[in-house]
Amino acid sequence: MIAGDDRRARVEGIWLLAALAVFWGANWPAMKLAVGEFGPWTFRAACIYVGAAGLFAIAALRGLPMQLPRGQFGRLAAVAFLNIAVWQIASAFALTLLPAGRAALVAFTMPLWAAVFGALFAGERFTFRKCAALALGLVGLGLLAMPVGDALAASPVGLGLMLAAAIAWGGGTVALKTMRFGMPVVSLTAWQLAVAGVPCLAGMVAFEVFGPPGAVLPKGGVTAAGVAGAVYAATIPMIFCHWAWFRALEILPSSVASIGTLAVPVVGVLSSAWLIGEPLGWAELTAMGCIVGALALALFAPRAP
Repeated sequence: MIAGDDRRARVEGIWLLAALAVFWGANWPAMKLAVGEFGPWTFRAACIYVGAAGLFAIAALRGLPMQLPRGQFGRLAAVAFLNIAVWQIASAFALTLLPAGRAALVAFTMPLWAAVFGALFAGERFTFRKCAALALGLVGLGLLAMPVGDALAASPVGLGLMLAAAIAWGGGTVALKTMRFGMPVVSLTAWQLAVAGVPCLAGMVAFEVFGPPGAVLPKGGVTAAGVAGAVYAATIPMIFCHWAWFRALEILPSSVASIGTLAVPVVGVLSSAWLIGEPLGWAELTAMGCIVGALALALFAPRAP
């Protein structure tokens, strides 16, 4: 790649990360509204397959190859399970127990866990800086775990689910960077969504469609805000943001792409306070500072001379 092409790719990656910060950040209050009215399994299955259909349609319109290379389904299924299935299911249930802003803060500890998996499985050095970053991140998680009123009485379970989602995404990020699938990002993302949607669809049928009455619509009806949140979550974040993330991961170093997610929880906390009136107090702000500081400490390592 010549220098001009390299610069253009880097600029593209930076713009993609900036867009992710806005659209993924705003997705947290949207998801909170949606899971308050729709069953989590139904909501996630619908989102995933809307996203997969949209990406397959984009690939078809652009004339991109969509056939999965022979012998790669197993690897694709493993990556899709970590990057999408665990993330989508665990985060949906976590949002039924946690405020959206707190969930976003825990979710985007992902680069921290990616650093751990990179050291364990990709030969990256686990330095003192990364150890210190983990300690600082745990302080932030401890602040988030502080009970705040009856509404957060079940927060330990929600925090555990959201942490599991973040860890799975971090592992999936490292796995994806170490694998070669030989297909365009749009098609690869569409296939990941299609495969990851299978457990979500199975859960929807087992626990909500044939589950107890009111499982699909827990409150017996929907509001305009809930529908708007579901429509937003199923379109822009599922179609554009998934493609933008995997595209940024393809053209930028994984550390740079991970750094770009640091702004997402900030937007998530602020937009949750603005759009759905979630409290924004010292615990949230301090935890946000600890987590962002931990990620920066882990990822902004000084260059070797």
